[in-house]
Amino acid sequence: MGQLSEAKLGIVRRLIEQAPDSAVRNLLRALGADGPHDAGLTRVQQMLEAEAADRNARNTVFAPIAPLCAAPGPFSGLTFPPRTLALLWKALKQEAPSAVDAAKAYLCSWRSGDALPEMFDQLCTRAALGLRATGGAFAAAADAADEGAGRERLAGCLDIASLTRYGLEQAPEWLGRMNGEKAAKLRLTYRDVCAVADDAGPRFFEMLTAHLTEPWLILRVIAGVMDHPHETYASGSELAGFGERVLGDIDRRLAEIAAFKAASGRQAAHVVAQTVHQVTVELAEIEQSFQLAADGAWGRRVAKQKKQLAESIEAVLQTADRAVAGALPVQTVRIGPRTAKGVPRFTDAPDPDQVERAATVLTFVNEVRSSASAGGFASARAKALEGLEHRLDTYVEDVLAEIHADDGADLDRARAFLEIAAELCGLARDDKAAQIVRRRAAAA
Repeated sequence: MGQLSEAKLGIVRRLIEQAPDSAVRNLLRALGADGPHDAGLTRVQQMLEAEAADRNARNTVFAPIAPLCAAPGPFSGLTFPPRTLALLWKALKQEAPSAVDAAKAYLCSWRSGDALPEMFDQLCTRAALGLRATGGAFAAAADAADEGAGRERLAGCLDIASLTRYGLEQAPEWLGRMNGEKAAKLRLTYRDVCAVADDAGPRFFEMLTAHLTEPWLILRVIAGVMDHPHETYASGSELAGFGERVLGDIDRRLAEIAAFKAASGRQAAHVVAQTVHQVTVELAEIEQSFQLAADGAWGRRVAKQKKQLAESIEAVLQTADRAVAGALPVQTVRIGPRTAKGVPRFTDAPDPDQVERAATVLTFVNEVRSSASAGGFASARAKALEGLEHRLDTYVEDVLAEIHADDGADLDRARAFLEIAAELCGLARDDKAAQIVRRRAAAA
């Protein structure tokens, strides 16, 4: 690359500043693994290192609010444009450069597990004051926040940054098995949060939720604060939105499950089976967190969702036998005056579309096994599999008999159908069942 002019370096610097965190990390990793470099790339690497260190300090100082500055997701209730975080940090560097430098210097020697200093919370307080001021260095950050939930709500989040930071440290304990000591810490923290402002409680839970990879788990923390409340109390409180959000996410996922068909493909079967599992997990979380009533708003909704889940799965199960019959066609022959039997038909080559449909349904049936009991469709699934296994076993035996008889049947085509039957046996049972069919086919 050679030496870069200051103008070009300025362009690169602006591009780096605008790049997302993941891009900066990836570029730095790529340059670090492929060195040493010429003067130009060395300068670029140094800029990336400086930018990465700056962003690490920013994300650590603003850790309580950082996930809120992102594109909204299904569980988002409080969000701000992604650029808000960078604008806040830029304003802090203008208004309190020495404090920012001190924070960055501390992080250079910080190790995981070390306590974070009070200066981080002081910087958050300084940012809250700046957002509430008119004009000044924080004007751009305030305008960006107004495009989301608003500057006052962002300032309110920064007001409780220290308490949220403590809450994030305690979150693994609060999300585990709750005992008296953990519940006492949680309720004391929540009391301190509510003492900051009348509406600080919901903000606290919004900030905790944004950090969770499984956001529905926030219901455990809410239940800990309320001591496993009755749904009437929870659904009428200022925290009702969190329960409604989980119920809404279940409805969204149920629609995805209902849209699944045999023609959706195997990849879709994997995805939807995981969605089924997710629904059962979220339903269990609601039932364990609140005392639901059969005639309550949440209780009725949960009962309806559980019924809808079971009906959607059973609808797919009902198509399984027909899908397998399409992939492994048979024809009816008479073996007596009043007796007929279905025997494998080899007049046409296997239909790839029919085979894919059967494999898609069986993939789904196989992968919802772990969710069957919790989802209320274990009996229907077991009954469907019993019929499928009987059909497959009978078909395999009949094809092997045709091969052994060697009475004019198209043996290559028969073996092709036998391979399909082996694959479907593997999906309906396990890999061992498929191996047994293939060994028998090889020996035939």
